[in-house]
Amino acid sequence: TPSAPEKKSKPPHKKRRRRRRVIGLDVSEEYAEVGRKHWREAGAEDYIDFRVGDASASLDAMLEEDDLGPGSVDLCFIDADKVGYDGYYERCLRLTRSGGIVAVDNAVWGGRVALPDEILEALAGFPEGDDDDGPLAGVAEAARSTRCVKALADKIAKDDRVERVCFLTMADGVIICRKK
Repeated sequence: TPSAPEKKSKPPHKKRRRRRRVIGLDVSEEYAEVGRKHWREAGAEDYIDFRVGDASASLDAMLEEDDLGPGSVDLCFIDADKVGYDGYYERCLRLTRSGGIVAVDNAVWGGRVALPDEILEALAGFPEGDDDDGPLAGVAEAARSTRCVKALADKIAKDDRVERVCFLTMADGVIICRKK
C-alpha cells in the first residue's frame, strides 16, 4: 500500500521583532506636555516617542537611526506648516515601508484650495503690513500655504511611487496614499 506523503517541516522562521511605538513630532513642548498627561493615564507612555524640534531635522535624524531608517514606518501622518509639506512628504515617503500609508492633513485647507491659481498668486505677493490685526493680516502667508497644499495634492495624484490615493473631504480634508 502506498504510504502518505511525508510532511516536510519548515525551517524555523526568524523574524526581526519590531518595536511598537508612536513617534510624534512638534515644535511645541507645550503640546507634548498636554499629551503626556493622557499617555500616562492610558498606560501608553512607554510606546510614545515625542520629539520636540524642527520636523525636517527630526525626520532626517529618523532616516539615519539604526532602529528606524528608510522603509521602517507603517504610517506617517503629516499635519504641519503647509509651506514645508512637500519636504515632509518626501522624507515620510522614504521612511514609510512598501505597503505603508502616508496621510496628509488639511488637504481642503478651509476651502482655499478651490481658489484659482491666479488669485492665489496675486494674494501671495500681497505685502504684509505692520497691522497684525487688520483685515488683510496673514493674507499673503495663507495664500502661500494654500499654493503649497495644492501643489502637493497635484504631485501626489501624479506620483508613481504611491498607489490607491484617496482624497477625503471630511473635516478639512485628508489625502491618504499607499506606498508601492
